Amino acid sequence: MKFVVAVLLIFISLLLHAQSQTSVKAAEDLKYLSEQFANDYLFLLYNPKHFKYIPKLQYTVKQMEDNLRIIAKNTHNEDIHSVLDYLSYTKDELKDLLDDDIDKENAEKVLDNADALVEGVDSILQSLHENLSHAELRYHIAQLSRLYMAIHLKIDPAENTKKLYHTLHIVDKMMQNINNNIYTTWHTYKTLFNPIPLYFVPHIVTIATEDLQESVSRL
Repeated sequence: MKFVVAVLLIFISLLLHAQSQTSVKAAEDLKYLSEQFANDYLFLLYNPKHFKYIPKLQYTVKQMEDNLRIIAKNTHNEDIHSVLDYLSYTKDELKDLLDDDIDKENAEKVLDNADALVEGVDSILQSLHENLSHAELRYHIAQLSRLYMAIHLKIDPAENTKKLYHTLHIVDKMMQNINNNIYTTWHTYKTLFNPIPLYFVPHIVTIATEDLQESVSRL
């Protein structure tokens, strides 16, 4: 009988760990998607006639919804479920903004809501006692692109410039602890994110961002 109980306890422990890891992965994805949504919205503001961004933003919202459901399904913590209710409401606000005018005022609302999503996800990850370094690095790389766009579109440039310098420092520090080839690539791209460059090159920044994210994802 004791053996059966021990086996059951081990099984339950493994099941709970698997559920926790599933929630962590979904939370990290949600955090990245929040930044990606904000970044793509700024590109849409920069070029409202570009056909690809609205479908891409709509798909990002769907992915957010999927990740929220995964976290809810695999988490039994009441505090986390309270945060999820707030995140779901915030996600709906982003979704509604896609049906509104694409303008600077709504872009500011998008950035505020994206920041709120990130803060909520961070509180969930703290509750789960998890922080995946590679996923965090991927998020900060996306953040660089978003801040770069916000600065050049004159959205709270002073505050976003401070945030950009801070994020550059974070990414640089994190890059030092991983693959040397990626660190070299990072230094090749790093100057592109300078908030005071000679030229505004958003599409080149996009290429650099995607290359860095893919390199990190392969680790």
